[in-house]
Amino acid sequence: MRFLCDQNVDTDVAATLRELGHEAWTAAEAGLSDVVDDELTVYAYNRKAALITHDVEFSRRRSRAVVGQHIWLRCTELEAAELLRTHIDEVVSLLEHGRDVWMKVSKDGLTLSRRWV
Repeated sequence: MRFLCDQNVDTDVAATLRELGHEAWTAAEAGLSDVVDDELTVYAYNRKAALITHDVEFSRRRSRAVVGQHIWLRCTELEAAELLRTHIDEVVSLLEHGRDVWMKVSKDGLTLSRRWV
């Protein structure tokens, strides 16, 4: 599975995903530190990567207009890597079954959407 981490996601998240056998990189590594959210969506979509973010507004917009694969981490930056490690099997399974998927990952589990509202 491929993952792109937004600028607001701790680099430990990408490192953890790579440790778990996935391809993962940060927006900074891609030279995208200063682009707007929708450009990150397009970049990730074109590379068949799930976009991971902590951005509340961005995630709420994507939940209403599901484009690509979007993962909203609802936790502190310091908790993010461990939270993803805990839920990675379920996250990957859901991503493998749909091109346009939005999910919220929190301590309470996963919330999923595949539709436009």
